[in-house]
Amino acid sequence: MLKLSGMTLVASLLLGTAVKAETSIVFRYNDGDVAVIEAAVEEFEAANPDIDVTVERIAWGDARTQFLREALIGGGPDVVHIAFVWPLEMGQAVALQPLNDLISENGIQSGIDDFVAQDLFTSKEGSIFAVPWTTDTFTLVYNKDLLSEAGISEFPSEWPALAEASRKIHEATGKAGFGFSAGSAASNVIWFMLNYYWWSNGHALIVDDGAGGYKMGITPEEVAEGFEYFASFMGDGGNPDTNISVSSWSDPSIVNGMISGHQAIAFMPPATFRSMLDTYRSQTGSEETPFASATIPAGSAGGISHLGGRSLGINSNTKHPEESFRLVQYLTSKGFFEKHLKTQMPAQKALLSSVDFGPEMAGFATQLANGRSWGAYANPKTPIGEMWNETGRSFGSFLIGQISAEVAAQDFYDKISGMLGK
Repeated sequence: MLKLSGMTLVASLLLGTAVKAETSIVFRYNDGDVAVIEAAVEEFEAANPDIDVTVERIAWGDARTQFLREALIGGGPDVVHIAFVWPLEMGQAVALQPLNDLISENGIQSGIDDFVAQDLFTSKEGSIFAVPWTTDTFTLVYNKDLLSEAGISEFPSEWPALAEASRKIHEATGKAGFGFSAGSAASNVIWFMLNYYWWSNGHALIVDDGAGGYKMGITPEEVAEGFEYFASFMGDGGNPDTNISVSSWSDPSIVNGMISGHQAIAFMPPATFRSMLDTYRSQTGSEETPFASATIPAGSAGGISHLGGRSLGINSNTKHPEESFRLVQYLTSKGFFEKHLKTQMPAQKALLSSVDFGPEMAGFATQLANGRSWGAYANPKTPIGEMWNETGRSFGSFLIGQISAEVAAQDFYDKISGMLGK
């Protein structure tokens, strides 16, 4: 028995040596659903037995600084999970390696041109520093039953019609029409809604000036128009006045209002909507829901939202670029999104139109095809965080009646243009 045990041990060791992966790489992931990624990586390893992948977890708040620090001294993970607006900065810091040759030699899904937000990962010299991985945006979700009760047969497709529908729902049912977070705290929702409204009507806070710099792409009058439009929803317009103290898109007053049937229309990202659907199903015991998603209402330039999301980059220090790129190819595949990552949407136009996200999510998939990156907003002079906060402060001052829309808009315009002048 001892001899047999010894022979078995030797055989096991020999077998282990035979199947041991030739290459080990590290993939650093920042979101909370790391178990989903670990399950997908196991599938990747089974199909690529020569590659062993270690999944590291790090919080988003630490991800950027930690990776740049490690890359500077020759360390860091092989494949890194990064925000949409980080690739060019990290590429210029020589933390990410250009992927042009790897893409040219190996291909990437339907081609790199099929990926969204091209300006956020390709330098002016043509270096591709990351592959967009997942993307999301905000759009409108609604209760079909409440719209029907108010006599509205189709969801409004233009901004004025949305305002009219919200008032009509409130008058006909006594419930909230378009209930949105109108608060002015940091990370406020009105920042997104105002920019969507401005973009859809052909304006933008910051645009390229054509000479390597930036300029304002909107007038104080156009800013004021946006302020007045969203203020028109308050009270009898269908948005409860209490929402002036709410700043989060996932605030219970919004989400629970939708679930309970006391609100008809809301504004949120896909993750919040999915969570809302799950809660509704668990509370009612029914898989059927009365909810649907719609695209952003159109103005003169269409219905435009922003493209948020995450990218995948390869560390300039990696000793295994080919193997790292094989992982990137797998993580951007249709099979990966259909089988594993269903809480986020792929940053590829072809997959957005071919992957079935369910009937309720159709509006998000359609809207992403009409999204735009922050583009010129992501410049050193006008940090998005500062503009975001100024938007909330100026709109809030007008909404509570402290100053007029014209004064609030001019003050806001002067502050943003002042940043450009520094």
